[in-house]
Amino acid sequence: MTDTSDLFIYKENSIEEIRANIPFYKKLGINFLAIDMGEAINDLYLREVFSLNESLNKEGLGLMLRLDLLKLTQNLLDSKVDKITWKNTKVKRAGISFLNFLVKRGISAFDFVNLSSLVDDEFILDDIREINKNVRHLNEDVITTGLIDRTKIFKYLTSTGRTDFSFVQARIDYLKIEDLNSFYEISPIFANTWDNFSNKFSKNFAYFSISQKISNILALKGPVYLESDDIDFEMEGPLYKLTSYIENLSRIREENKSLRQGDFLEIFKKDKDIFSYIRKYKNEKTLIINNLSQKEFLLPISMYLADYSSYKLLLGNYGQRSMVANLLVRPFETLIFIKK
Repeated sequence: MTDTSDLFIYKENSIEEIRANIPFYKKLGINFLAIDMGEAINDLYLREVFSLNESLNKEGLGLMLRLDLLKLTQNLLDSKVDKITWKNTKVKRAGISFLNFLVKRGISAFDFVNLSSLVDDEFILDDIREINKNVRHLNEDVITTGLIDRTKIFKYLTSTGRTDFSFVQARIDYLKIEDLNSFYEISPIFANTWDNFSNKFSKNFAYFSISQKISNILALKGPVYLESDDIDFEMEGPLYKLTSYIENLSRIREENKSLRQGDFLEIFKKDKDIFSYIRKYKNEKTLIINNLSQKEFLLPISMYLADYSSYKLLLGNYGQRSMVANLLVRPFETLIFIKK
């Protein structure tokens, strides 16, 4: 199965936008473009999809199709089946046959949306396994994913390390921050979507709050999965536009293995407005500090890190900072320090 730990996926709104922005995606370090596959499938639309996939492949990029298998199958079968459910053998056969057709035409990545409408909790693991088995018998490197929006199932997947998806997606509000350590030790790879990363979002700190969210998506283990609707690349910060900030983040993630493969250790646990953690890989340590509020905090760094003076700033959403024994952290500030 393909190693997905270095994936950087960006969901775009249209084929036209993807074609117009390929150099921009490459500059940001994005290697897969995701797009919703419409329910109305016809020859013209499919030719556009396959043509786009070929164009991206020539640039060293990939195309991920986001699709609702049940709705798509309903469209394929039209009125030939009375009840469209995945339990219906005819429905399942049609859906899997269409997936095989896409793989044969070169599509190598799928995001299965609305899984909760497709299968019951009781059968979800079996159905996930069957879908993946059928697409991978044609290409073992096909990437598959889906959002698991049921806490019980997600915790089962992460506690057992069993999933046939290349990685699973989870919203941060389905996890407790204190659970992240154990998930990283034993879980399959998963991607976070930080919808409620800060419940105290303020339009007065829009740049800092959004850059903070993206910083932690790139700083936590697993693939990166961003959506165009969440990001205004032209938003101005103190030093960089958001575009430049993400470009720097992507470069830092690529250059420092602790941000992609490191163990996770949370510090400053007692303060709910501070989310800070260390990612460690061999002799390399990365320290990420987040102020989740509109207040300023003076953090006693020396109480937690005896070697604090050895850490150097990689990036901060307010600009350059130095590590000191007592560090003043401003509203929605994120700081990424490194020690090698």
